[in-house]
Amino acid sequence: TLGYEFQKRSQLYSLQTLKSSFGYVWKGNVRKEHQLNLTEITYASPQNVTPLYLEQIGNNPSLAKVIEKQLIFGPSYSYTYTNTMQKRKKNTFYYKGTIDLSGTVTGLITGANIKKGDTINVLGVPFSQFIKIENEFRHYLKLSNDSQLASRIIVGAGFSYGNSSEMPFIKQFFIGGTNSLRAFRARSIGPGSFDASINSGPFLEDQSGDLKLELNTEYRGKIYGLVKGAVFVDAGNIWLMNPDSEKLGAEFSKKFLNELAVGVGAGLRFDLSFLVLRTDFAFPIRKPYLPEGQRWVLDQISFGNGTWRKENLVFNLAIGYPF
Repeated sequence: TLGYEFQKRSQLYSLQTLKSSFGYVWKGNVRKEHQLNLTEITYASPQNVTPLYLEQIGNNPSLAKVIEKQLIFGPSYSYTYTNTMQKRKKNTFYYKGTIDLSGTVTGLITGANIKKGDTINVLGVPFSQFIKIENEFRHYLKLSNDSQLASRIIVGAGFSYGNSSEMPFIKQFFIGGTNSLRAFRARSIGPGSFDASINSGPFLEDQSGDLKLELNTEYRGKIYGLVKGAVFVDAGNIWLMNPDSEKLGAEFSKKFLNELAVGVGAGLRFDLSFLVLRTDFAFPIRKPYLPEGQRWVLDQISFGNGTWRKENLVFNLAIGYPF
């Protein structure tokens, strides 16, 4: 595979990313699939960084890592098991496990160790060295011919070492948005109990982490004809492996369950057979960035209050089911 991605954040910066990979895909049987990429190369380079963004870096140094040049290469492997094609079964499952190894062999050969100041560059860019593991499990409970309960759990972790002191930004975990915690804006939650609004200037910073836990459950039922409905609950967060003095509360700890964001909502799905158009309205019922003891906000729900709706009600428009 060979790919190019261009991302532009209006009035802030743009990122160009080149990606290539070579590998194999094979099936043990109709339920089991393996994918082994012998090599996977990603090169990210910033463009057109505006004075506004550079000014904000002075106030919030963590913004600098977003526009660093990044070189990532190494093998990756994923295993997928699913029996969801068996429509008559009451319980069906989907599982995908992925491991991503970057710079492992090169790091061993060169003896790269950023802690000792021995950083190795390739083509003028320090190569990233990390291990990233992600597991996704889905369960579908068939309640009738026109209804089901769909649930998902995602657990992921990334560990940097050798030539890197932290995971590259584009390989970190993010949470929130159309296919994640739908009651929160994309990449707006976490890490941990950190409140992103503290450092926010004229724009909201994308939040990233080294660890991720996400749980979703959704009841789906037919309303009429092509129109289907759903009610759902989403929960989760991301965390950093190490403490960050600029992001208090971001580090993973034994209190992680007390730092889960929770949102609820309902939506419509228009099943046109060749695609599914999805609309969701969601709102938070637990905000992890609030002080302990005040994170559940069920008592603040007020659909008749315009200010509450503006601050809490999130509309999502998407193609396909979230999971």
